[in-house]
Parts: sequence; C-alpha cells; structure tokens
Amino acid sequence: MLASQPRITARVDEETKTLLMEAARLSGNSSINSFVVSAAVEKAKKIISEEKFLRLSTDDSKLFWEALDKEEENPRLKKAYRKYADR
Repeated sequence: MLASQPRITARVDEETKTLLMEAARLSGNSSINSFVVSAAVEKAKKIISEEKFLRLSTDDSKLFWEALDKEEENPRLKKAYRKYADR
C-alpha cells in the first residue's frame, strides 16, 4: 500500500478556476493542482530567500560599515544587534 501524502485543497470560483486552468495549460503543467503547487513552492522559496537576507540601501550600507570600523562602542548598533538576535 502506498503511503498517503498530505493534501491541500482550496475552493475557488469559476473565474479563478478558468484562470488557473489556462495558466496550467500554457505553462505545460499536467493539472491545475500541479500548477498551483509549483507556483506556491516557487513563491514560498522567494519569500524565504528574501527574509533570510538583510537588504540595505547604498547609504545605509556605508553607515553600517563605518559603524563597524569605529573603535568606540555604538549604543544604537548594540541595541539593533540585540533586537535582531532576539528574533
């Protein structure tokens, strides 16, 4: 007997179903389900990847490196570090 895999279901209106069917067909997916899973996995990976990296503007990046290069302690930087570490 094959082990069953978890199932995700969603109820959608006819317009959404038609849209998903067309997108699945155009992208070469064999079914709406495979299209939805593929799109959801792609989006999930993007979100996780974006959340794992800190993005700074050029000015913010320069300020960050300057703060790290200073020999004296920077109380605001220490506070930011503690806040980040506590997440």
